[in-house]
Amino acid sequence: MPAQIQNTVLNNTRSTVININGQFVPVSEANVSVFDRSFLYGDSLYEVVRTYQGKPFRLKEHLKRLEKSAALCQMEFSQPIAEYEREILRSIEHFRAQPGKAHEDVYCRIVISRGAGKIGFGLKNVETPYLYVIYVEPISMFPNKPFDQGGKLQISARTRNLPNALDPAMKSGNYLNSLLAYLTAADAGYDDALMLDYQGFMTEGTTYNIFYVNRGIVATSPLDVGILDGVTRRAIIDLCVELGIPCREVRYPKNYLYEADEVFVSSSLKEVLPVFDLDGKKISGGKAGPITKILKNAFDELVKKELRLS
Repeated sequence: MPAQIQNTVLNNTRSTVININGQFVPVSEANVSVFDRSFLYGDSLYEVVRTYQGKPFRLKEHLKRLEKSAALCQMEFSQPIAEYEREILRSIEHFRAQPGKAHEDVYCRIVISRGAGKIGFGLKNVETPYLYVIYVEPISMFPNKPFDQGGKLQISARTRNLPNALDPAMKSGNYLNSLLAYLTAADAGYDDALMLDYQGFMTEGTTYNIFYVNRGIVATSPLDVGILDGVTRRAIIDLCVELGIPCREVRYPKNYLYEADEVFVSSSLKEVLPVFDLDGKKISGGKAGPITKILKNAFDELVKKELRLS
């Protein structure tokens, strides 16, 4: 890495914690082989959790989804899932032990590669055990739009991968489909992109799920349209049941979003975020709708209750 680029990276990641196969490594020394399959083929899986007062939200659910992703891509981990859980928690604590970081919440990402070896798809070419890398960075490094400003999204002309080609239910490191949709939207001045399937039904965003509200009914795409089973998405659906808010999982075309009373997105980082602009069309008068507010408040309370926060 050229010295100027390396110095810029190091300056921006001074508090970042890197854990490679259970060993903490300084950012300047954190390296992965050029023969690693994650680099050569995107042959990797990942999960992201965030903390609240130092506690990760629904970590076990994320790890269950990681196991599901492994089954979908024929991975048999070299390490037990309990090791990943232990090392994620240890990495978060390692971050918080740094001076001035005890009260800072974090973004925590685990990436698992099938390993490194000879070039070629065959598993006989893999010569190392699976590699895992855990990244812990301040949540402040991932600025999100404030709730009262909402999101500005573009519906991409690029369609979502077909589930029988590359199943979006598998949270893999092969993210080029979403990345290209995002770049096109960003070039046009949008915050991010939404994607349709080949039949014109809404799927999800590049890294988040999407909901709309019409006449008091909440709707979101079903899993079989080709979307990730979002942990936050599931929490919102459960909250709707608890609160008596009608919620439907249905296939729908993009014009349903244009005509909706409210639109919001969900993810571990975005939590519940209203959408105010969709393809240049104003949604909900440019402000959060009543049901979006209810679900945002209910989600905040759910986090406090589950994690026993003060």
